[in-house]
Amino acid sequence: MKMLLTLGLATLLASPAFAQTQLTGDIAGMGTRTAEYRYTRQGKDYTDTLRLVNGHFAQAISATDDGMGTLLFRMPGGSLEFIRFWVEPGTVHLQGTLEQLRKLEATGTPENKVLSEYNRTVQWKDYGTPLKSEADYRALEAKQAQDTRQFIKAHPAARTSAFQLYEQTRSQPAYPVAEYEKLLQGLKPAVRQSWFGQLAAKRLVILRNQPTLGKPVANFSLADTAGTQHSLATYRGKYVLLDFWGHWCSPCVRAMPKVNALHQQYANKLAIIGIAMESATDAPLWKKAIRKYAVPGLQLSELQSDEGPVITGYNINAYPTYLLLDPQGKLVARTNDVDEITKKLATLGSL
Repeated sequence: MKMLLTLGLATLLASPAFAQTQLTGDIAGMGTRTAEYRYTRQGKDYTDTLRLVNGHFAQAISATDDGMGTLLFRMPGGSLEFIRFWVEPGTVHLQGTLEQLRKLEATGTPENKVLSEYNRTVQWKDYGTPLKSEADYRALEAKQAQDTRQFIKAHPAARTSAFQLYEQTRSQPAYPVAEYEKLLQGLKPAVRQSWFGQLAAKRLVILRNQPTLGKPVANFSLADTAGTQHSLATYRGKYVLLDFWGHWCSPCVRAMPKVNALHQQYANKLAIIGIAMESATDAPLWKKAIRKYAVPGLQLSELQSDEGPVITGYNINAYPTYLLLDPQGKLVARTNDVDEITKKLATLGSL
C-alpha cells in the first residue's frame, strides 16, 4: 500500500538534516556477493543488506544515531571484515581491494575526507617496526597513540577527532586524564557537543574515578546465578580477586584452571568473585559455562553486556581482567594475565 506524505513531512525529509546518503563502492576482486550495512536508530540496532555486482554497489542508506555506519563482510571460513565511515548527506564512496578490505578509503563528503586522512597518515601507516614480541607491539601502539593525539590537536573542527579521542580513552586508559582533558577542550564547541565528543567526556569521568592502585575500589552489589544479591563490602578483611570474564571469551576460559588453582591454594584467605560480561539473553550460556569449566568462586553478572555500572565504572574493556584487592578493599594489582596475579600473591606475606 502506498502512503502519501503530508506537505510538512515532505518538507522535513527534504531539509539538510534529513538529506539522503548514497553509499557507493568499488572493491577490486570482490565479485558478486552481499555485504551488511549496520547502524543504530533511536537506540536500536539495524542491519541492511547491500548487493555487490562485480565489486560495485550503490544504495541509499539510513542515518545513524552516532553519525557513523559500519560495512561488514562475511568471508569464507567465517571470518569478518568491516570498515566504519561517516554517514553524511551526499554520496559516500568506498574504494579498495578484496585483499585489503580494512583499508577501504571513504571519500565524497567532508568528514570522510578527514577520516581518510587519519587512516592514511596514522591508522594504516607503516611504522617499520617488526612485531617480533609483545614489547614491539606495545612500542608500535604507543607511537600510533602519540600520532593520533597530534592529529586530534591539528583537526579541532572535525568529528573524526572526537571519535579518535573517544577511542584513545578506551585503548589507552593509562594516559594521563589531564592530557585527555586538554585534547577535549581543544576541540571546537560543536565537536565537543557531537555524539563522540560527549562520549569522550563521559569516558574522562570514568577514567578519573576508575580503580586506582593503593586506593579503595567502589563498592557494588550484584546478583548471582540464582538472583541473590552480594555486596563487595562483605568481603572486607580478606584478599579478593575480581575476575572479569565471559562465557564467550576463549582466553578467559583457558585461564580458569589457573584461577581454580589459586582458589585451592589460598582457600579461605582469598575470595574469588567472578563478574561475567553477559547479556540477559546469554544468562543460560553463562550458567552452563560455569558448570562446564568448573569456574571457581562466587559468580555474579549485571546481565547488561558491557553497559552495566560496574563494568563501565571499573573501566573494564578487555577480557579477562583481574583486580586484586587487599583486606581493606584497596587495589593492589590490575592485569589481564592471571600469572601476574599468581606472582603478586606469592609476594604477600600475610597469605
